[in-house]
Amino acid sequence: MTEQITVRGYVATDPESRNLPDGTVVVTFRLASTPRWFDQQSSAWRDGHTNWFSVQAFRALGLNALASIKKGQPVVVVGKLKVRFWEGEHGRNTAVDVDAVSIGHDLALGTACFQRTVTSSPAAEHNGATGPDGESTAQPAPGEAAGASGESRDPAEVDPPAPEGVDPETGEIRPGSEPGRRPRRQPATA
Repeated sequence: MTEQITVRGYVATDPESRNLPDGTVVVTFRLASTPRWFDQQSSAWRDGHTNWFSVQAFRALGLNALASIKKGQPVVVVGKLKVRFWEGEHGRNTAVDVDAVSIGHDLALGTACFQRTVTSSPAAEHNGATGPDGESTAQPAPGEAAGASGESRDPAEVDPPAPEGVDPETGEIRPGSEPGRRPRRQPATA
């Protein structure tokens, strides 16, 4: 069974990386998805049954997920659903996997600060390709530290500043601020 699905949930395990025999990077993590609704009779939120998924992300998507998401964070995963059955010690078992094609933080529950991953081709690195200003165009691959070649880089070049009203260390919205919104203008008094 292979279906394209979108799953919204919380990362249940820190992402782990491994390499396939051909060198392909695979990053895996568990995802818990629990529907919630407001019960008007009891005036309380109710949780439904939790569904568990094993998420696999390959190549650049996997490396970006490894660098971006952590256990406990809300995410949205789009991918191909695979349901596997096998016989085990306690009878028939079921595993539900998602081969991810896209992963992102759930912005309905918080903020994120996107940073595009730029990589150069191995040929450009080998030939010492340079940009119009004469500087190297080679960028670190996902998961590599900037300046790994011994050069020092200005942190402002690597990490864009956090939006106004967002704590740059934690990414949380500061109390009393709404990033991206201008303060309301006060009505003119006569």
